[in-house]
Amino acid sequence: MGTAGLADFDLLEKKITQAAEYIEKLKAAKKQIEDTNNELKEKLDSIYIKNEELTKELRHLKKENKGKKDLEKTREELNSKIEEMLAKLEELDI
Repeated sequence: MGTAGLADFDLLEKKITQAAEYIEKLKAAKKQIEDTNNELKEKLDSIYIKNEELTKELRHLKKENKGKKDLEKTREELNSKIEEMLAKLEELDI
């Protein structure tokens, strides 16, 4: 093999080495992307779970609020009836 053939072989070896290094960089980048993707999926799952918890809590609070409004309405009705009864008692002048 002459010097030209050896130079071509050295060039080929250099290109193969560069390609191998580039492939290693791509593998590392892919691993990093996969790790980041997995981390984001975990965060998203956590957000979904928290959202479900908050939705349940909101429903519960709405029910409580409705119950309080119903109690307030009942209290107002009772107060009105008591006032009517007191007014009738006053009319009797006992």
